[in-house]
Amino acid sequence: MKRTRLLLFFLLLSPFCFVVNAQTTFSENSGMYATLLNDLKKSLYENARVKKVMLDGKERLMFVSWVRDHIHTMKAYKYWEKDMGSYLDFFMGRQTPKGMYFDYWDSYKDKNVGQLFFTNCFPNEFYFVDVNNQNFFFRMPIEADLEYLMVEGVYTNWQTSGDQAFLKQWMPTLVKGMKYEMSDPLRWSAKNLLVKRPYSIDTWDFTSEPDSLKSVERLLYHIGNTPETPKGIMHGDNSGMFQACRQLSILFEAVGQSDAAREWDLQGDLFRQRLNSLCWNGKFYAHFIPEEPVPLHIKTDPINSIGLSNTYSINRGAPTLDMTASIIKTYQEIGEKIKDESIAPWFGIYPFINPHFGKYALGEYMNGAVLPLVGGELAKAAFQNGFEVYAVEQIKVAEQILNKNNRRLPGCVNADGTAQKEAIPDEWGQAAFVSALVEGLAGVVDKSILFQEVEISPRWYFAGVEKTTVNIGYGSDGNQVSYQYSFNPKNNQVEIKTSGKFDRFTLRVPIPEKTKSATASNNGRKVSVTVDQVNQSRYAVVKGSGNMNSIVMRFK
Repeated sequence: MKRTRLLLFFLLLSPFCFVVNAQTTFSENSGMYATLLNDLKKSLYENARVKKVMLDGKERLMFVSWVRDHIHTMKAYKYWEKDMGSYLDFFMGRQTPKGMYFDYWDSYKDKNVGQLFFTNCFPNEFYFVDVNNQNFFFRMPIEADLEYLMVEGVYTNWQTSGDQAFLKQWMPTLVKGMKYEMSDPLRWSAKNLLVKRPYSIDTWDFTSEPDSLKSVERLLYHIGNTPETPKGIMHGDNSGMFQACRQLSILFEAVGQSDAAREWDLQGDLFRQRLNSLCWNGKFYAHFIPEEPVPLHIKTDPINSIGLSNTYSINRGAPTLDMTASIIKTYQEIGEKIKDESIAPWFGIYPFINPHFGKYALGEYMNGAVLPLVGGELAKAAFQNGFEVYAVEQIKVAEQILNKNNRRLPGCVNADGTAQKEAIPDEWGQAAFVSALVEGLAGVVDKSILFQEVEISPRWYFAGVEKTTVNIGYGSDGNQVSYQYSFNPKNNQVEIKTSGKFDRFTLRVPIPEKTKSATASNNGRKVSVTVDQVNQSRYAVVKGSGNMNSIVMRFK
């Protein structure tokens, strides 16, 4: 009777609570990695910004109010939430005639209207006031990322739902946004045929204004963008455009428009070629390629400084395998150099900008804080590109930071790992580490939609985990990919049992050190094995169909 009453109590509460589905999990014998995944999931819901909001007469699921941040956190929330599209279409429905999206909205009903004055400081193309609903919308003029990020968001919605109707409805909007980036004089470089922006710290939304400026003039310079504002190429905008072109190609193919798919695939090739020719400095992507001189009050070396989007550019697929290795080695070198000064080399820019960038002194915010969003992207990149031991090291640093912050991962931390007062939303870095754990360590990557074709690269060997069970699914659809993993180090044998809803699979198993060859069987029958060389690592690869498999791989 008590259990019945308790169940009824929770059912009555449920309209006011989020029910967090548990289908994306690691078993307890995964050790600290299972604990870390669970704690990241907990943080993404407790004291977070995720909530249901009523906008334009429709209930929408909002992860973070700024749509850019919302999209970056989708890489985690997609494993527990089903609604990936409703908040995106709210912003796509507000696209301007030019093709621009707004960054955020807010209600001015029963509020101080200071934000309305703030928006009126800028040209009216950057803000919109919805008088009927008493909402206002604003675009940070300096930002050049929303149009390609919206493609990523819609792609994620399609991949996790297969919703063709949503796709067909919004494809013209996505194309309009991309063409805005590729034509507007404030965004597009006719000289280099790449996206440009004013000098910011990587992808961030402000520049450093001269100390002499005051009041409104200081604000206009801080986040403004006019024809006179000095600009240049930030590589992360263009790796984002490359990824968006590739994703648009896949989406057009999905709706049966092969000619458009080929067109955007070619655009992706062109972005990648121009990006890698212009922005590569021999070791990593240069922080900024000026088209006009960098303002004298910004004391930096833009060509030899490394910005946070190097990690994003790897995970977007822009650099070659050799370039990727060079970027990761650069982070290793920086980490070694600052190991006595900072818990990790996860900086917005390095070296920091002296004496300050805007109001941020050395070590503050984008100018030297340790950013978990960089750590998560770096860990994922290292897992997937042959630096798995280094990737595990980054996961262990995240674990240290959680221990210093009551098992939460802050958006920005000090050199000692404690939280900074001013920070980006915590969810951004938390989502990056969830992605690193799922797609990097557990190695489950959706190669189509709804995991119909899946790549499984269990990298537990590098983490010292000899037995675990992994369950991965989208939203409320249950476990679409599950596997049991066991490794016997005495005879160098790996056994993996898979189940779920997938049709085709590629299994990639790390080849242990000091072994040279691999043989495999699936459900008792011998199968062929190929070997992938990924920088300094080798993987034994088996392909097949069907989701019920018992694969035994032996190494000699």
